[in-house]
Amino acid sequence: MSEEARYVRVGAFVFGGMALVVAGVLLFGGGRLLARKPVLVETIFEESVQGLDVGSPVKLRGVQLGTVSEITFVGDVYDVSDAPNPLQEGRLVLVRMELRPASDHPVAEEHQEERFARLVDAGMRLRMTPLGITGTFFLQADFLDPAKFPPRKLSFDPDGIYVPSAPSTLTQISGAAERLIARIDALDVEGLLTNFDTLLVTLNETIGKADVSGARATLGDLLADLRETSATARRAVQSANLSGTTEEARRALDQMTATLGRLQRMADASGDDLAVTLDNLRAASENLREASETARAYPSFLLFGEPPRPLGEDD
Repeated sequence: MSEEARYVRVGAFVFGGMALVVAGVLLFGGGRLLARKPVLVETIFEESVQGLDVGSPVKLRGVQLGTVSEITFVGDVYDVSDAPNPLQEGRLVLVRMELRPASDHPVAEEHQEERFARLVDAGMRLRMTPLGITGTFFLQADFLDPAKFPPRKLSFDPDGIYVPSAPSTLTQISGAAERLIARIDALDVEGLLTNFDTLLVTLNETIGKADVSGARATLGDLLADLRETSATARRAVQSANLSGTTEEARRALDQMTATLGRLQRMADASGDDLAVTLDNLRAASENLREASETARAYPSFLLFGEPPRPLGEDD
């Protein structure tokens, strides 16, 4: 055998072995490679995505599902000329991600879309979540109330599977603070303090006109008349010596007399208590008036504490 023929046989053997290896990989591992084809998912954010980068993880309950593959504006990828507000929708942030499929078996694209559609109907939303204290974010898939976070209506057909987004926790806190400040600004503080001051004046005048001693005297006269009527009735019954008068009637008269005595003692005690109560109410009215005048002069006192010191006052 010549030297050239030997080289040809060795080369054919090497190429044949390589062909067998490639054929084995395609035969035994081809299905797995096809099954692991990533699923393209898209979402849209109305907020800033600062801290989210290409390669950031996408997680569900701490389990990584994939990574972010692209971050851009909607108007740079899709035609939004048919949108009600093309300029606003074109500036929304488009985030694309590649997710690993749920199984190792090949799944048709339409089946993947149906699966994600069921998850979206169940409340699946994507939102930005801080990754520790580093200032970076990742996409967290959560199941939220679909009525509270409805899907955005798109004016275009996305290339990938669309999963709606939800505002991040920081955005929700910021929005709540802005709404609170707007409500405080809309309050008519001056009118509220004026009405409150008028109420205090009316209450103070009413308390000042209350005739405590006169009411106590009238109550005492009424009890005295009742006591005299009871005594007259007792004498009339005793002098009549009626045979039909029963022991129960006499006991009733005794109970009436005792009741009148208790009423008299209560009236004597309540007169002082009523006077003390009215005095306390009058003092509380004066304190409320001072508070309303302070709030009128320094409205910030209601939220931030004591009013500022006058200029030039020593510390």
